[in-house]
Amino acid sequence: MSDDDDLEAEVRDLRAEVDALQTRITALESALDTDPPPSAGDETATTEADAAAPGSEATHGSESGTATGETADSGAPSGERNWERDIGMKWLGGVGGLALVVGVVFFIRLAIEAGYLGPLGRVLIGTAGGLILLAGGRYAAERQGYDRWGRLVAGTGLAIAYFSVYAAYGFESYRAAIGAPLWVVMLVLTALVAATAVVSVRDHAPAVAGEAFLLGYVTAYVGLDAGSFVVSPAYVVLLTAGLVTIAAVRPWSRLVLGSVVPAYVLHIAWMNRLEPPEAVATAILTATFAVYAAGVYVLRASDRTDRWHRRLVEATTGLNAVFAAILLEGVVRRLIPTAPDGVAVGAVGLALVGVYAVTGSRLGQQDSAAGMLAVVLLAVSVVLAADPFFATAGLLGLLCGALALGSRRDARAVRIGGHLVAIGTVAKLLAVDATRLPAFSLADPLVTVTGRPAAYLLGIAVFYALGRWFGGASTTVPGIDRELSMAAPYAWTATGLAVVFLGLELSGAGLSVAWAVLGLAFVGAGLAFDARSRRLQGVVVLGLVTTKVFLYDTQGLDTLARTLSFLVLGGILLVASYAYARWQGEEPLKRLSG
Repeated sequence: MSDDDDLEAEVRDLRAEVDALQTRITALESALDTDPPPSAGDETATTEADAAAPGSEATHGSESGTATGETADSGAPSGERNWERDIGMKWLGGVGGLALVVGVVFFIRLAIEAGYLGPLGRVLIGTAGGLILLAGGRYAAERQGYDRWGRLVAGTGLAIAYFSVYAAYGFESYRAAIGAPLWVVMLVLTALVAATAVVSVRDHAPAVAGEAFLLGYVTAYVGLDAGSFVVSPAYVVLLTAGLVTIAAVRPWSRLVLGSVVPAYVLHIAWMNRLEPPEAVATAILTATFAVYAAGVYVLRASDRTDRWHRRLVEATTGLNAVFAAILLEGVVRRLIPTAPDGVAVGAVGLALVGVYAVTGSRLGQQDSAAGMLAVVLLAVSVVLAADPFFATAGLLGLLCGALALGSRRDARAVRIGGHLVAIGTVAKLLAVDATRLPAFSLADPLVTVTGRPAAYLLGIAVFYALGRWFGGASTTVPGIDRELSMAAPYAWTATGLAVVFLGLELSGAGLSVAWAVLGLAFVGAGLAFDARSRRLQGVVVLGLVTTKVFLYDTQGLDTLARTLSFLVLGGILLVASYAYARWQGEEPLKRLSG
C-alpha cells in the first residue's frame, strides 16, 4: 500500500471520528435545549447530523441540528437557557399556530352564516390551505434551516387539513349537504395521516409524526359511529402496528409510549358503546398487547442505549401489561364464567416471562420491567384465584421461588419482583388475614389449620428462613453509596409479624407475658450466637412490652393481672440484664461494638 493510500485511510478515519463527535454534541445540545455554538457550514449542519446518526431520537427530533438559520443571538452563556429564543420561536409560534386554527374555525362559521361557499367548497379550501401550510413548514425546516418554526407550521397545517376533512362528516349540516359516507371520510383521513407519518419519518420529525398518529386515534374514535364492532378496534391495531414499524426505522420510544393510553382508552370506549362479543374483544386486546410487546422488542434492538430511552421502553412494557391484564380479566370472566378468577392476569404474567426470557437471550439486555411485573402479576392472579389462606401460602411460595430464581440466574428484576411480593404478602396478612381468617379455636381444629394462626406462623417461618438464607448478602440501592443488608428487612419483618400475631391471639396480662418471653428469647439467641440483629430485635420487643405494661396495664387491667404483668416483666428484664452482663465479659465495649 502506498503512502497516499495510507494518508487517505487516516483522513477517512479522522472524518468518521469527527462526524461521530459532532453527532454526540448535537444530541447533547438537543437534550439540554441550549443554544448550539456557531460553526462553519451552518446551512447544512442539520442535514449532515441527521445523516450521521439515524438511530438517535434526540438528533432526529424537532430540536435537532447544530447551528442553523434559526440560531438566535449567542450572547448568552452557553450553560444558560435562552429564554428569548424560546419565547420568540416556541411560544409565539405555538400560540400563533393555535390562533390560526381557531381563525379557520371562525372562518368556516362565518362562511356558513354568510353563505359565501357551499359546504364542499369550505372543506376543500380548508384542506388545501392546511396542505399548503404543511408543505411550507416542511420547506422552511428542510431547505431554509428554520427547524422549529417549520415544524410548528407543518403541525398547524396538518391540524387544519385534518379537521377540514373531518367536518365533511362530523358536522351534521355538512354531512347532509355533501352526503359523504363515513367510509370515504375515514379513507381520506387515513391517507392524510399515513402520508404525514411517512413524510415525518423521512424528515426526522417525531413531533409531526406524533401529531399524525394522535389524529389517527381521533379517526378511530370517529369510526365508532359506523356501528360495527370491527372498524374502530382494527383501526387501532393497525395504527399501533404502524408505530412499531416506524420504531424499526426510527427508535422514537416517546411515540410508542404515548400511544399506549389512547389505544386502550379507545378499546374501552369501543367495548362500552358497541358491546362486542367477548371472543372478539379478547382477540383484539390480545393482539394489541402482542403488538406493543413486539414494539418493545424492536426498540430494545435499536442502536439507542441512552438511559432515557431505556426508561421509556420499560414504561411502555408496564403500561401495556397493566392495561391488558385489567381489561382481559374483565372480558375473560364474561367469556368463561366457570374459569377461576385471575386467569387473564396470570396469562399476561406468563407472557411477560416470555418477553423477559427472549430479550435476555436474543438481545443480551433483559427487559427489567417485564421480569418485575411478571412476578407481581402472577402474585395478583394467585390472590384473585384462591381463598385467603391458600392465597397467602401461594404468595409465600411464589416469593421463595422468585428470590431463588433471581439469585441463581442473577436476575435482578425477578428479585425486585420477589421483594414487591414480600411487601404485598405482609400487607395482606395485616389487612386481610387478620380480619377474615378465623382465630385459634380448640373446638374446631380443622378451621384453625387453615385459619389466622396457620397463615401467620407460615409467614413468620418463611420470612425468618429467607433472612437466614440471605445471610451476609447485600445490595446497592440507587442513589445511596453504601451496601444494605438483604437479610435484616426479612428478619425484622418476621419479628414484627410475630408481635402482631401474639397481639391478635392474646390480650391483657397474657399478651404482656408472651411479648416479654419473646423479647427474652431474642436477646438470649442473639447473645448465644453473637448476632447483634437478634439482640436488637429482643431489646425492641422488651421496650414495647415495657411501654404497654406501664401505660396500659396499670389502668386497663384488674389488680391481679396488673400484678402479674409487672412481676413477669421485672423478672424477665433482670434475667436479660444478667445475660448481657455475663456475655460482655472483661471487655464489654469491645463485645458490644463487635
